Amino acid sequence: MLLLFIMILAILIAGTDALVFKLSGRSLKRRVISGIVLLLLTPVIFFLTAISISPFDEAGFGAGMIAVGYAIVYFINAVIVLIWGLLTNKLY
Repeated sequence: MLLLFIMILAILIAGTDALVFKLSGRSLKRRVISGIVLLLLTPVIFFLTAISISPFDEAGFGAGMIAVGYAIVYFINAVIVLIWGLLTNKLY
């Protein structure tokens, strides 16, 4: 079950990165803006994850742990995208 969770998490993060880099193209300004948007969307992602998983967990503790775990990984991903956009001098 843990392996399935990690695989789903990796697929979602990879999809998010693919979308960010496809939309930003070669523009560093767009990449920085995308990183900021990802940072601002972290609480929304946490809330949506908690709401979507809570029907499957009656006690609520497991749903909270999954939501916190995914939000932390999403936040770290957003910081990496933002740093990459800020520290890259030019693309190609």
